[in-house]
Amino acid sequence: MTGGEFQESGKAFGGSRGTRTRANLPGRFRTGIRIGRIALTAYVLLMLALLALPIVLVVVASFQGGMEVASRPDGWSLSAYEAIPTNYWDALWFTIRSAFWATICALVLAVPAAWGLVRGNLRERRFVSALVLLPDAVPSITLGIALLALFVPLGLSNSFAGITVALTVISLAMALRFTEALMGGVPEELEQAAVTMGASRVTALTTVVLPLLAPGLAIAALFVFVHNLVTFELLLFIAGPRATPISVQLFSDIVDRGVLPQAIAMSAILVYVGIAFHTLVAMTVGARYLAGSAMARKG
Repeated sequence: MTGGEFQESGKAFGGSRGTRTRANLPGRFRTGIRIGRIALTAYVLLMLALLALPIVLVVVASFQGGMEVASRPDGWSLSAYEAIPTNYWDALWFTIRSAFWATICALVLAVPAAWGLVRGNLRERRFVSALVLLPDAVPSITLGIALLALFVPLGLSNSFAGITVALTVISLAMALRFTEALMGGVPEELEQAAVTMGASRVTALTTVVLPLLAPGLAIAALFVFVHNLVTFELLLFIAGPRATPISVQLFSDIVDRGVLPQAIAMSAILVYVGIAFHTLVAMTVGARYLAGSAMARKG
């Protein structure tokens, strides 16, 4: 048998073998595969339902004016939204501003730190990365008490600057995890080529690396911003009358007066803000980045 005939017979054997393997499986195996697929689909749908159910309940309750959700649409109205007091809107605007600037600060600190950790080939890289994760490991109540003890002498409690600094501290770990993963996906040869052409390390970082990181940084900004937007326990200790995030405002009103319709409506508005920001990033950088492909890209 010649080499060509041998290869053709091998392909034919492999093809028939693959076909026979799938088609001639015993009935119990095919049934098991079918049951496994059904079980996996049901599990995924159940997880999606558990994630979406609280959001759907809050949105529906905001149009019905109470947590007793009814299936009849005749009781739906915008009265809860119209009854939202001015202090809620002020607290929401305060929260958006502080979350925005905290997100910017966290990313500005995380990008050069990730660049040094990844490109510097530090032996202590894992230790430093683990050290930055300490705010996530420490309970928010403990961290809030520590920040309160630090902010009171500095005059940062009950202030916009103090809230922004606290959000930056609590979100820096998340920002560093994102940027470190993104930095590892950019080939170092691109920076070396820029340096060879006469660019400095800083110039190579700003003109070569940052444009490649931009889509991923937009995703990082999305998650950090939403995280800052809904942070509660930490801010409860350092907030005050002059600096009241919306989460603290809602908590205080619910404790004092119960779950009011306007509180439910404002909670739904927080959901709308998160969805709007998510949609904006998806329209800007593309939906495929939201699926995590930017994190797995390797140049």
